[in-house]
Amino acid sequence: MKKIISILLVLTMVFALAGCGGGGTEPEAEDTILIRIGHTDSSTRSTNTAGLWLAEYLAEETDGRVVVEMYPDGQAGDDPDMAAGVKLGTIEFYFGLASVISAIAGDEASCVDLPYLYPTYEDWITGTFENGGLELFNEALAEAGYTAVDMLYNGMRNVISRDKVYHNSEDFNGTKIRISQNELNVTLWQAMGANPTPMAWGEVVTSLSQGTIDALDHSLGVFNDFSLYEMAPYVTITNHCSSPYPLVCSTEWLESLPEDLKPIILDGIHQMCEMQRAEERANEMEYLASFEAAGATIYELTAEESAAFKELCKPAYDLWAEKVGQDLIDAWLATCPE
Repeated sequence: MKKIISILLVLTMVFALAGCGGGGTEPEAEDTILIRIGHTDSSTRSTNTAGLWLAEYLAEETDGRVVVEMYPDGQAGDDPDMAAGVKLGTIEFYFGLASVISAIAGDEASCVDLPYLYPTYEDWITGTFENGGLELFNEALAEAGYTAVDMLYNGMRNVISRDKVYHNSEDFNGTKIRISQNELNVTLWQAMGANPTPMAWGEVVTSLSQGTIDALDHSLGVFNDFSLYEMAPYVTITNHCSSPYPLVCSTEWLESLPEDLKPIILDGIHQMCEMQRAEERANEMEYLASFEAAGATIYELTAEESAAFKELCKPAYDLWAEKVGQDLIDAWLATCPE
C-alpha cells in the first residue's frame, strides 16, 4: 500500500512540474501559433530553404511563440489535397502552381496564368508587386476564402522534351505535353499546336521516362530538382507563362491571428518571399549551365518566334474574356509594364 501511495505522489509531482511551464518563462500551449507549410518542391530548393529561414526568424522574433514546420516533397499530400487542407486546417499555408488554387477559386483567378502576360521576370515583378497583379489575384480568391499573402518565384515556364527543341507550332504538332488540369492550359497548348495531356505531378517522372508523354512545361528549377534533363535532354526557353507560386492561407485563419503576432508573421513572410525570388532568379543561370554540362541541348526562342507563339495564344484570351469579361482581362493587361 505504501508503495502505491509513493508512486501516486511521484506522478502528482511530475504533472505539477509539467504544469508549471518552467516557472512561466515559456508560452502557454494555447499561445503558440503553429504554421505548417506544405508543397511538392524538394527539400533543397530555394522555396523550402526559404521556409526554414522563416522558421528561425519567427522563432527568434516571437520568443518561440510562432513555430514553423515545412512539409516538402508532397509530405502533406498532392497539390489539390494541400490546397483543400488549408481550409480544413491540416496545414496553414500551401504554395504551388496558381492553377491549383484557381481550380478552386474559379476562372477569374486563372487570369494570373494568361500566356505571355509577363514575358520576363522583371515584367512579372513589376506587374505583380507594383502594378496591382497580386491585388487582382486576391480579389478573385476572396469568395473562396483564400488569401495569397505573397508570391514565391517558381520560374518562367519553359518546355523540356525527350526528343527535340521547338521553334514553331509545326514542331509541336503531335507532341504529347503534360499540363496541369486547367482549361486555360488546354486551350493554350492546343493553340500552340501540341496535344495537351493533363496529369497529376506524381505521375510525371515515370510517364516522361517511359515515353507516355513527350514533353512538359514547367520552370527550370523543377527541371533541375527532379533531374528531368537526364531523361528529356532538350530544353526550349519559351517563357510563355510567369507561373508564380502564390503562398495561400485561409482568410479566416489569417484574421484569427493575435494582433501582436500578425504583423511580425506577415513581415517575416514578405522578407522570406523577397529573398527567395532573388535567389531563385540567380539560380536559373546555374540550372542552365548544369543542364548543358550534362549534355542537354538548350534553345532560346528568337524574338520573332516568341511573337509568333504569342499571336497563336489569342484564342486563350478570347475564351477567357467570354468567361470572366473583357473588363477583367483589360485590368490584368493594365498591370503589364509598358
